[in-house]
Amino acid sequence: MKHLSLFLAFAACLVGSAAEAPSDATFADLAIAEKRLAAQQAIFDHSRSFAKASPEAKAWFDRVRAAAKATENPEVLAAFGQILLLDPAYKPQLPLNQKQPQVYDYPDGTTPETKLAQLERLLDQRRSSKDYPLTIEELVGLTKSEDFATAQRANRLLRRISPSSAAPILWERVAKLTQRSQVQEVEDEILRLPSSIAMKLLPVDPSGMSLAAKGAWARIVAARINSNGKTRLAIKASMLPLLKGPANELTEAAWAAVPRLFTEADRAALTEASQGLSERIAPKAKAALDALSAK
Repeated sequence: MKHLSLFLAFAACLVGSAAEAPSDATFADLAIAEKRLAAQQAIFDHSRSFAKASPEAKAWFDRVRAAAKATENPEVLAAFGQILLLDPAYKPQLPLNQKQPQVYDYPDGTTPETKLAQLERLLDQRRSSKDYPLTIEELVGLTKSEDFATAQRANRLLRRISPSSAAPILWERVAKLTQRSQVQEVEDEILRLPSSIAMKLLPVDPSGMSLAAKGAWARIVAARINSNGKTRLAIKASMLPLLKGPANELTEAAWAAVPRLFTEADRAALTEASQGLSERIAPKAKAALDALSAK
């Protein structure tokens, strides 16, 4: 019993010391840079002792608010702001207004460019085709625009709405382009077409195309060719001369297509084509020959 009495007395002393509120001097120390951290910690620790709302908690945090109003020091105000968050009576507020925002419809497009932008927005929103500001016929007309950006945007949207209508236009366009950056944009759209539609219109002979367009043709072949027959044989015949070219993107693309297009039965012709290649292309040719399949 004696030991229990001593323990209870000791515990009572601890509770009493913990409940002792910081003095006015501690609040004054917040204005002194050297003492601010210790004073802030003391006030913070005492504020954490109020787990539930009570008259004592209200009196304490009212004292903190009064001290905050009495100072103009931004660092002291920041410290008080953190301490006041511990007030059990504090009710956090959502940063967003709970009132639903008003929804305004975008204005209708009046020029080809704004109509294309409106159409792309409606496609992204999965809106009904009844709301589209342009018909397929009007989109086809815009694909012939002299401005490449406008024509390419029309091509992209046409491909999303009607891949079968976009495919012949894209193939015709890539065959006529000469700038590498423009060819790559059209190539990306062709690769986004359904494989069956893209390959149905694939030219079997890229002669007459620019160097950049031939490279795009070879890359599309490598990514999409997956069938046998006369078309595949014709494409192989067109691809073989491209393997003997100089060190450029076309020759690289042609050798990259070899494992998809040729088989082990073609090794002799491919080995002959690999003779005399530059140091840049030779490793790619060797890797392509090593990747040949039996069938």
